Amino acid sequence: MTKLTNALIASALLSTAMWTVPVFAADPGSASAGSGESMRDVTSGDFKAGRAKPITTPKLTDEDNRAAPLTDEKTAVKSYGIVGRSADGKVIKIEPSEALRELIIKELNAPANGAEGGPRKTEDPGLGEGEAGRQVFGTDDREQVKNTKTYPFSAIGYLEAKSKTGYGSCSATLIGPRTVLTAAHCLYSHEDKDWLSDYLFVPGLNGSTADDAPFGAFTYESAYVLQGFIDNYQGYYGSVIPWDLGIVTLKQDVGTNLGWLGYANYDDLGDFTANLVGYPGDKPMGTMWKASCEVHAENIAPEYFQYDCDTFPGSSGSSVYAYDNNSKQRIITGVNVAESPEANTAVRLNAANVQWINSLYK
Repeated sequence: MTKLTNALIASALLSTAMWTVPVFAADPGSASAGSGESMRDVTSGDFKAGRAKPITTPKLTDEDNRAAPLTDEKTAVKSYGIVGRSADGKVIKIEPSEALRELIIKELNAPANGAEGGPRKTEDPGLGEGEAGRQVFGTDDREQVKNTKTYPFSAIGYLEAKSKTGYGSCSATLIGPRTVLTAAHCLYSHEDKDWLSDYLFVPGLNGSTADDAPFGAFTYESAYVLQGFIDNYQGYYGSVIPWDLGIVTLKQDVGTNLGWLGYANYDDLGDFTANLVGYPGDKPMGTMWKASCEVHAENIAPEYFQYDCDTFPGSSGSSVYAYDNNSKQRIITGVNVAESPEANTAVRLNAANVQWINSLYK
């Protein structure tokens, strides 16, 4: 596996302090297994299984290496603004918080380096054997998750949205009672120069009919992306990969029952075992699949990391998480966003991205 050159990443925002996993489950970033109680949506959207096609996973090419590093302080700060769209069509714009502004300015020119630390090579004890354009490396080692009603799979879902050409699908993960993490390209289309709409989150979907949604389909209140994902687009995906993160806020408190995964910045993120769970489009419609692979420190950069976990269109937005043996929590370290002939790529949850997510946490 080869890693992309530093020129691929358009800014250099490396954290210098370990982000500690909070003690209380209600705090942003901590994980929760939920109450375990069954629930159904009370504000159900019009979910019709099979109508969506997997949203194409962006491909990184040699063209992406032309993206110039972002060094302008004003542009860097502006890129971490919040741009959103509410369910009733209102445009939302929020300037970066002072804390985020200070972090960006401080770390704008921080050097890139991998480190020995973080969650390391710890297998997720909940991903037991048998429970669990193509970008598959070698033998396809993905495994179907057959019981999607149990945590952590109950917190992972199928995300559907409507574009100008029809419905598309991605993967997404609950990270709070009403907060869903995914990729920005699942929410906003550069091709259409517009937002998608009618977002629906279907946790634990396990088949091709609406009856295979064990908890129902949940409608959204608002959707958000980093302003840099829109403003910094230069006609090719590599110009905006550092900002390919999206948040969907649901109308209903889903996570209290179904649980959610934690998320964190590990300043010392080194070799670790990555887990990727989602809805790849080359598998039977609506079925959940998991893959695990090793991420090596040499393939970890300040704003992204690469791995050979197998993916396919539809896997966009899948959380890449590690099992932190110290906190006994599943902690998201990145979001699957892109593919190339050499490796698949996740946007890393560095300190700036964690701070941005925290500002939207509900």
